[in-house]
Amino acid sequence: MEHKSRVLQPLKKLCTIVVLQRSFVSILFHLMIKKFLIALFCILPVTGPVLAQLYVLECSRWSDMSNKSIRNAPSTISIDSSLITISQGPTNLYLEIKKQTRTENNFTYEVIDPNDVMALAQFSPEDMLFDYRAGQFWLRYFIETIQRHVGETKPATPSDTAALQDTSAVVEDKKIYETADVAPEFPGGKEAMDTWIAQNIKYPAAAKKSNIKGVVTITAVVEKDGSLSEVKVKKDIGGGCGDEAVRVVKLMPSWIPGMIKNEDKRVRVMISIFFPPE
Repeated sequence: MEHKSRVLQPLKKLCTIVVLQRSFVSILFHLMIKKFLIALFCILPVTGPVLAQLYVLECSRWSDMSNKSIRNAPSTISIDSSLITISQGPTNLYLEIKKQTRTENNFTYEVIDPNDVMALAQFSPEDMLFDYRAGQFWLRYFIETIQRHVGETKPATPSDTAALQDTSAVVEDKKIYETADVAPEFPGGKEAMDTWIAQNIKYPAAAKKSNIKGVVTITAVVEKDGSLSEVKVKKDIGGGCGDEAVRVVKLMPSWIPGMIKNEDKRVRVMISIFFPPE
């Protein structure tokens, strides 16, 4: 037995050494693989998500279109890639976006309300309107300002790229306002305008022959830079007076643009011109 023990003892030591060597080789192999993967990950190009767009719409009033009632109450509407949030004071309405489409001037969203009911939301930057419809329920929000922010992340898609590259129609307020906090004005005021019209107007021969007298009303849009556009006759008296009034208004110098909340806006004005000129 003693002789057998002496023979087996070296074999046990040898087996222990072999096992330890194999363990060491295995650990070393795994460490090498790990370092290789880390190095490979570091040198590979990273194709991560792009930043999605978030629009924040500030509204001063809204209307219940079912009964045409209007309420002057501030509201904030936030739109990102997956959610629309309508906030009125402490109350928030969350609408999960299931599908969205974009036309030239509008964004349309198929959404699910908190009661799991399908509804429709539409954002019209050009008209400065946001509509929310759920069955017979229809609310319209009148947008005062539109802001773009950075929202959550999502994988890039061709439609996202197009939206990121073409956002001028969303950011710029192109709405034509009928009233303003500060009304547009002819340089020098109304008296200066009447004097300028008298110096430039002509009494059409047909109107003079028929002894036509009266007031022609012209509408025009004072642009943000003060120029006049969309010059049209609202009330004519005949004899070529309407055409003459349009001609003169188009010759006017630039106006002082109208302002809403300290920002220049497109505002429609009415100009009355009397015939025959005094």
